[in-house]
Amino acid sequence: MKIQVSPLKKREIGKASNIVGKNYSRQYQRLATPELKEMFGKSNNKPTYFVAKDKEKILGFAGYIQSWMDYDAYEIFWVNVLPEHQKQGIGKMLVTKIIADIKKRKKDGLIILSASIPNSKYYADYFKFKTVALFGKKKQHLMTLAI
Repeated sequence: MKIQVSPLKKREIGKASNIVGKNYSRQYQRLATPELKEMFGKSNNKPTYFVAKDKEKILGFAGYIQSWMDYDAYEIFWVNVLPEHQKQGIGKMLVTKIIADIKKRKKDGLIILSASIPNSKYYADYFKFKTVALFGKKKQHLMTLAI
């Protein structure tokens, strides 16, 4: 398997949102679709999404956006990998690509993401994100990484 990470193409939106449906629910899949479409919209502040593919099969995707409030802050979201391809380093490839893309845009700044308990340890250990707050019933971690 040779995985390539590249920007999301408009024709890939449906396949990417299907991954959300497999990982969460149809409701979240319906919510993800318009968010993915925003990459190709007319907003001044569009999200950027990357897909991880083996040949033409999309195995995962992730996105980020620059903050409207602080142009030195970015949020990573929708890090999703097909269930049968999880724990193979695909999410790591996507997050690594996003961090590199943000670093190309800014010399310094802050990246924000939220993560569940098992994922928060991974983000801390591998990428050096730091938990700044816990929230919600499931104790989500609000995490940051200074760049």
